[in-house]
Amino acid sequence: MAIGTVALNSTPSFLSATRGKLAKEVKMSVSPNSFINIALIGKGGMGTSNTQTALSVDGVKLVGVCDLYDKRLKDARSQWGNDIFVTKDFREILSRKEVDAVIIATPDHWHQPIAIEAMKAGKHVYCEKPVIHKLSEGNALIDAQKKSGVLFQVGSQGMASLGNRVARLLIQQGVIGAVNFVDGQFTAAPGQLNAFVAPHDASEETIWWNRFLGNAPKIPFTPQHFFAWRNWKNYGTGIAGDLFVHVLSSIHYIMDAIGPEKVYTTGGIRHYTDGSRDTPDIMLGYFDYPDKNNLGAFTVQLGANYVDGISKKWGSMDFRIVGSKGSLDVGWNKVVLKTTEDIDMKDIEIVKSLGQGMDVPEKVSPREVVFNAVKGYRGGHYDHHFNFFDGIRNNTSLTADVLFAVQTAAPALLSYESYSLGKAITWDARKLEIKKQSKKDTR
Repeated sequence: MAIGTVALNSTPSFLSATRGKLAKEVKMSVSPNSFINIALIGKGGMGTSNTQTALSVDGVKLVGVCDLYDKRLKDARSQWGNDIFVTKDFREILSRKEVDAVIIATPDHWHQPIAIEAMKAGKHVYCEKPVIHKLSEGNALIDAQKKSGVLFQVGSQGMASLGNRVARLLIQQGVIGAVNFVDGQFTAAPGQLNAFVAPHDASEETIWWNRFLGNAPKIPFTPQHFFAWRNWKNYGTGIAGDLFVHVLSSIHYIMDAIGPEKVYTTGGIRHYTDGSRDTPDIMLGYFDYPDKNNLGAFTVQLGANYVDGISKKWGSMDFRIVGSKGSLDVGWNKVVLKTTEDIDMKDIEIVKSLGQGMDVPEKVSPREVVFNAVKGYRGGHYDHHFNFFDGIRNNTSLTADVLFAVQTAAPALLSYESYSLGKAITWDARKLEIKKQSKKDTR
């Protein structure tokens, strides 16, 4: 949330990256009378934040909002104007000719079905992560994008940050040697048990409950499921799909990876035993990635602890990449390089192409250099949305496209699957399918 605020109040970034290429400067040409008309589907916290950031990009206009809760539709008009079209039915949004693109920020189990309908309707899609709720949904999403020809971008905003782009360039330059380990941790202090209280107006009259359930099991109206859907496996993907996927997206971009070979995850519900969730509040996930492009074979360790009142870590904005000759602490606005031998400053000149402060690193010692974004950098959220709209306006390819989205969602879903099964899972990232496991794989 804080990052979103920063993104809205700082100076522009004009950097984007096409898949498999280094970030380059691009120019944005916007006609005052030529807007990209967007509509929001799902006005929760993330949907609202995404829309605010999208509207900070020149030449973008909001024309419609869909949500299943009456109050959110009323809030949308209060926030963005009485002239916007509002509805509870996403299909009414997709049928409107003036809508060029949609932001999908619904519960996870609705991502893929709505995205496919949107692409069939010819709308460009910005879809929150993970883009699939089940592994079996991936190929249909990829096929729908191929048939429609529209642009699709996943909402893993941090991967577009300056920090990630610095890390990618330095690793491709071999500055820290072959990568062997990545570590990212998420922590939050425990909340009060039995704390949920539904809004006073929450009812089946104000919330389209059956539409919310969709393909999930049919149960009576339960406000806690609607307002805290991330806690429940029928609508969300647990900690792995909510948090781990952020770091996985960054790693896939930085390392040009397509997926792990093996995933193992453990954890449990240790604090929230009050019936407020059926997904873990503590998870530890391990992902083994093969070598690609001689950048190194590496293991990713991701952890989340919602019962940790001390650490205050947030892995998507602060994770570590370790190589044979050094390490990178990667944040959105800052990267710290540490090496085992004195740094040759010529080896890091490659980041000059990024500008925005990253081209003037601070040499802390012969073996430590810090890269800081210039004050006022608008952040990964802005850069990510800019890339999406620039792609639409100039018909250019996107880094975080539908294939990237499925490839990064898959290990997150595998992580939850491994936890549920209590065993390791081997994965074929090219075929997007689970491999037949041997006894050795299940240890």
